[in-house]
Amino acid sequence: MKKYITLGLLSFTLLLGSCKKFLEESNQNLLRPTTASDLAQTLLGEGFPLTDPFHTYIDVITDDVEANYLNDPFQIAALSRWAPAFLWKKTMFEDMPVSGISGSDSYTTYYSRIKGCNVVLDYLDKVSGSPAEKAKIKGEALFLRGFYYFNLVNLYGKAYGANGSDPDSDLGVPLVLSSDVTRELIKRATVAQVYTQVEKDLLEAHILLSSTSASNIYHPGVGATCLLLSRVYLYSKQWDKSIDYATKALAVKSTLKNLNEVAANPPSGFDGPSPAYQMANALVSPEVYWGYGYDGDYANAPLGAGVPGILFEKAAFTVSAALSDAYGPDDRRNVLYFNYAGQYNQNTGVLNWYKFYGFKYGSLTAIVQNSKAFRVSEAYLNRAEANIQKAFVGNVQGISEALADLNLLRSKRITTSKFQNINITDPAALFEFYKAERRRELCFEDQRWFDLRRWNLPVSHSIQLSATGTDSKSISPGDSEFTLQIPQTATRANSELVQNP
Repeated sequence: MKKYITLGLLSFTLLLGSCKKFLEESNQNLLRPTTASDLAQTLLGEGFPLTDPFHTYIDVITDDVEANYLNDPFQIAALSRWAPAFLWKKTMFEDMPVSGISGSDSYTTYYSRIKGCNVVLDYLDKVSGSPAEKAKIKGEALFLRGFYYFNLVNLYGKAYGANGSDPDSDLGVPLVLSSDVTRELIKRATVAQVYTQVEKDLLEAHILLSSTSASNIYHPGVGATCLLLSRVYLYSKQWDKSIDYATKALAVKSTLKNLNEVAANPPSGFDGPSPAYQMANALVSPEVYWGYGYDGDYANAPLGAGVPGILFEKAAFTVSAALSDAYGPDDRRNVLYFNYAGQYNQNTGVLNWYKFYGFKYGSLTAIVQNSKAFRVSEAYLNRAEANIQKAFVGNVQGISEALADLNLLRSKRITTSKFQNINITDPAALFEFYKAERRRELCFEDQRWFDLRRWNLPVSHSIQLSATGTDSKSISPGDSEFTLQIPQTATRANSELVQNP
């Protein structure tokens, strides 16, 4: 598997080695950076999300994935490896590494990247460099730190204000804002405190990045910052601010790819699967504000894992029927957002095609690619949701504003000859439609789990691991499984960390 290589930048292997040594010895006055360029390289190597998968399990715990049994050792092994996550077991973070799953220790990975950001922020005033160069580096470091803390608090803290929770008292995650190497044990901040810090970092990043331009699509710029602020304000129920920053993001880039321009038909017979359109591939999609992530995210993920050469059963984990059925027959995303595999029916002799995972990113054989992205369509969706929420409290204009954004998005996704504007005027009915639309558009982009939490939606999973038994589990709003356990490696290292129930 090739490593992600940023365009026009230095040897990544050498960079990682030198940056790691500096970080490890950051309290010994060794290998101190002297220029802004040094810190830019440190941020690239130790702050950017380039070399480590953060949470390969994130789709497995949603309702967008289902398990399929086959009495074959390879298939059973694939099912068993991911069963702890699929069933939301409290020990999933201990069980998955034992099974050889990488990318499951989100807690450690995020804090490792936060440490890289903190080093850069701590030393930036002590090195030489132009004000513009320093502003860009600081803006990127603050953006990344805010992004990481936002994801951490939504993995290990309760959803902000959801199901009667109180963000001012609910525990979030520890706030580490300095690279100073100490043995101090840091307690968990509240969810509200983490959100406040995220907002502070991102607002400052917005100011700094507004005065400079991103090096390329793989560096976050003002558009990505505005989109993330819109997401943060949406989650924290600050509707006007979410609308404001979604609008600012769209002022930077508003193009939606018209899927009617992409030639593809549903696979049939033995013609083979249609190619997925790489909607989030920063090299080809006009919708990307920021492409990021590690190409190994897909190599480590469970979807599509099955018995090599066996076409009689579906792979161990595949796109759920519930998600697949959410698309209408005229929805181009139904074909273009997924990769297909063949399932041969021995009784009829027919090869049927099924969606075995969502694939919107770059080819795994490409030299430069991203496994995740911030996209224009989310800005339209965030703004629509915030406007619907405003309609619930009497702002009638919110309905028309939301409909305008949803209809514009759908006009680029539905077959042109079949497209009709939706005209739902009841806020509750429109919100239900919106939730399904967000799921259809943003599936397999690290959004669904967080949406399930903040919308108080239940999830049910069933998995068969032997010929004689099936394990089933459902989680409902308010259940502790919606807030993941902090890994035991972290709680053992820090006695001040209070574990989630």
